[in-house]
Amino acid sequence: MPGVPVPVEMPVEYYRSVFDPIDLLAYLAGRTSRILLGTSAINVLYHPPVLLARRLATLDQLSEGRLIAGVTSGWMAEEFGVAGVPQTRMGGGFDDHLAAMRAVWGPDPVEYSGPHYSIPTSDVGPKPAQPGGIPLLVGYNTSAGLRRAARIGDGLHPYRNDLAQLRSDLDQWRDAAAAAGRDPSRMPVVLRTAASLDPDRAAAAENPGSVLFAGEVASWTEDVAALESLGVDHVFIQFDPGTSADDILQAMSHLRVAARPG
Repeated sequence: MPGVPVPVEMPVEYYRSVFDPIDLLAYLAGRTSRILLGTSAINVLYHPPVLLARRLATLDQLSEGRLIAGVTSGWMAEEFGVAGVPQTRMGGGFDDHLAAMRAVWGPDPVEYSGPHYSIPTSDVGPKPAQPGGIPLLVGYNTSAGLRRAARIGDGLHPYRNDLAQLRSDLDQWRDAAAAAGRDPSRMPVVLRTAASLDPDRAAAAENPGSVLFAGEVASWTEDVAALESLGVDHVFIQFDPGTSADDILQAMSHLRVAARPG
């Protein structure tokens, strides 16, 4: 009926309470000294570009240049509504937002004028610790998103569990990057993938042999080798909700030793 709100179905239960990624990584920056710190992925359109650029630059300074920023536009209409941003800003507005953030990270005075965002002549700090600015790895859900990542991203941030689908995505992305006059071999690929110690997950898939990081950990080294052959630079493994910390640490310890013997 018109005027009756439609209940929003949460994507998964654990999204009911999620720490802010930048605040959490700022804490981890003070507790670590070597590991890279990344977001997966910030819905940038929910944030004014100058404020988000300053928060990311602050985090990059606190971590001494260890930040990788996974970014995307967002998709849920209710989240756009809460943020006070029209969902129609997806697409061109995302391009404009990243360009505005990069302007903030450039030399002062900063000045930017785009179709959706503008920055009057200003001094804006801090600047990132990384001399070339913070790498912006673009996430996607569609072929158009892949082409956009190829055109404006510093790298690609897929979220895939299926090896065949990932291979197809990377082929499309590299072709689009080459068509845009860019060298995809110089742009990192950071994969986020779901992992499950449950052997039934792979068995239930249409193509069980293509499911990444499912079942016995001993077989995961083959997944790592397959991803390396595809040119994936980093893998962010997200375990099933409810997996115990002990099981995660044991699995990752085994994988680390097996994937990098000696």
